[in-house]
Amino acid sequence: MNSVMIDAEFYAGNRLESFVLQAEEKLEIKNKIYTTRVFYNHEDAYRYLQTYHNEIKACFIKIATRRELEILKKMQNLKTQAFFMIYTDNPELNSELLAFTISQLWTHMTIKSEHDDEIKKMIEKVLAYTFTNNLKTVEISGYPVAVDSILYIVSDKIHRNYLKAVTKDNECLIRGTIAEVKNKIPDLISLGRGLLVNPKKIRHIEADGLTLSFEQSLVKIKAPASCKKELRSLKSHDK
Repeated sequence: MNSVMIDAEFYAGNRLESFVLQAEEKLEIKNKIYTTRVFYNHEDAYRYLQTYHNEIKACFIKIATRRELEILKKMQNLKTQAFFMIYTDNPELNSELLAFTISQLWTHMTIKSEHDDEIKKMIEKVLAYTFTNNLKTVEISGYPVAVDSILYIVSDKIHRNYLKAVTKDNECLIRGTIAEVKNKIPDLISLGRGLLVNPKKIRHIEADGLTLSFEQSLVKIKAPASCKKELRSLKSHDK
């Protein structure tokens, strides 16, 4: 049985439930989902996941405080293949949530916005991947990566042997090497030894010739100085 679980306080839980139901209708997957369960208490959600970990395909969770992170640590120890979307409106939790991707079984997206449209879009992506798999994805060391949404992938300085994949509205850690990703996604261009960039997503190369900004995103990244000639050529080609 394929189930969806929502875990959040009352207002956020009802809000997420309505967004999930809307996405189910839009994607025409209602007949593929056995049930959607809403929990307003993290401990209740944990016990449900513990019992039905083989049946739950997607979990939508809101975390508001550091104290609530402890329940995620317990969930992380469960051997579940569910796809987690963790929602927070507390910017102080962003780095802590990112660290949860270190476990190979722990796949998640983190939302850093209160805007309805952005939350709905992320919910649709999770359900589309989980129940229709019509997104163009590749697996890198067991991690699903949505190819069309990638802005860039960079070696992570904090977590050894992991890469940080950045999209328009999400970032996560994936285990693997730059060479492995380049082999799986050849359309990405290499800038230096530890950076891969999606050239289709580059909006602008700034005056310094190294700083890249991306379409529909405020994200920027600076390429190594050794890449200046290559970026100059790329900029001329775009013009």
